[in-house]
Amino acid sequence: MKQAIAGMVRWTGLGALMRFGFARRKATIVVYHDPEPELLREHLAWFAERYNFTTMDAVADAMETGRWNALPPYPLVITFDDGHRANTKLEPLFREFGVRPTIFLCSQIVGTARPYWWKTAAAERIGVETLKLVPDAERRQRLADFGDDPDRDGAERQAMTWDEVHRMGEVADYGGHTRHHPILLRCDDRQAAEEIELCKTELEASVGKPCHHFAFPNGDFGERELAAIRRAGYRTARSIDPGWNGPGSDPLQLKAFPLSDDASVAWLSVQMTGIPAKLRTLKASGRGKPAAAPDVRPIPAA
Repeated sequence: MKQAIAGMVRWTGLGALMRFGFARRKATIVVYHDPEPELLREHLAWFAERYNFTTMDAVADAMETGRWNALPPYPLVITFDDGHRANTKLEPLFREFGVRPTIFLCSQIVGTARPYWWKTAAAERIGVETLKLVPDAERRQRLADFGDDPDRDGAERQAMTWDEVHRMGEVADYGGHTRHHPILLRCDDRQAAEEIELCKTELEASVGKPCHHFAFPNGDFGERELAAIRRAGYRTARSIDPGWNGPGSDPLQLKAFPLSDDASVAWLSVQMTGIPAKLRTLKASGRGKPAAAPDVRPIPAA
């Protein structure tokens, strides 16, 4: 199916038409998580032929000043979510291609051995999508009951250390991605505010630089979350709703193209049309009700 869709996009020239029609004078933002260096090199080479790399700060400046012409034609921002350990392997590529990405960090996972909750055996057994739909306190309890307490260190570090964060600061900027990566819509008012506001405070203390940008975990947010973003003083907040950002865009609801970390260049060109993300959104539109407990048993205590 992917090959058929990719072939259609190439045959019709849809990707090129959409780039010319939408991306030439608007900012394109792409989202990675934990890609392998060899694959990312292919992606960056593809981007370099079609876009001009820029930064989140430059996009924020253009929005705030109205000087959109300060951005190059086809401006593209590369972003990474979470702060995965292997992101440090990408430093040579950033230098090679002249890219300065924004890496959105979880301030209470980076610098620790706490796991990313969706990358645990417990989450796999219960179901990541199931866990996204329950109240956050219940999610955490379920994970603990199944042997992966999100507040305890895992067997192996999954996130960057603070030393690595400081070193990578030569080639990357950092933004906030909450403290523990909850689904914000499943948090109570106090927790949602703390996850957004304290994340900024903690990152600024640890990194030693202002934290201007935020990315919503799973792309989920509402008016409550936007109010917290404003109180905290972030310049931008990035979603994963596909699309381009122009002078009239809301800087606290920036659109972006979520990319598969293992996508071929052919599939990358399809994802840059926004079609796969739109289809996923339509498929998930029926979700939102709390999920029932899975028909599995917790791991017995040792």
